[in-house]
Amino acid sequence: MDALDFQLPDDPPADMVAVAQLAATVARLAEAVDTLHQQHLALADTVGRSASAGPRKAPQSMPWPLRWAELDRDAAAQAWAWLIDWVDWAVDRYQLVEEIPACWYQHPPLIEELSALAAAWHTAYDDTASADGPLLWHERFARARIRLRDFDDYTRCRNGTHNDRHLDLNWPDAWREAALLVADADLAGRPGAAPAGSPQEVTS
Repeated sequence: MDALDFQLPDDPPADMVAVAQLAATVARLAEAVDTLHQQHLALADTVGRSASAGPRKAPQSMPWPLRWAELDRDAAAQAWAWLIDWVDWAVDRYQLVEEIPACWYQHPPLIEELSALAAAWHTAYDDTASADGPLLWHERFARARIRLRDFDDYTRCRNGTHNDRHLDLNWPDAWREAALLVADADLAGRPGAAPAGSPQEVTS
């Protein structure tokens, strides 16, 4: 990389400028790859240390509510480490190997379902939880296991082999515009909000 790091002369030819720009781009890419590699090593180390220790409490810095679509890179790294740790423990503790495919992390619906179960578990077993919190969690968990089995039947992911499932049907492209038109028509027929402090009209 140092070989591409050179000072351009005054009024350099176009090909030399192109080489310099390419060198700068390669250097930035190398730096980005190194940063991602370091983050991967840190995440793997976090997950590895916790594999045999049982699920931890969610970190104090864990974003909550846990909205995956809104997480930045650092928050997502924390969420992944937390969820992988809990799923590893739960699959062993509740013998879920036949209900949750090993490739669960490649299925967004499973990520959401397991995130909800993990969050509820931590709440149910929190120091401030009510005495029946764990029981209520297990009742909800029993219903969740039915959904997990149904999802596993749908994906057909078996024996550690991941199977991408693609729906053959899609909503029409204009569905959102049509929905907004219906919503606008509904709003047009509704009364406006009464000013604060004004008496509400009572109809008989």
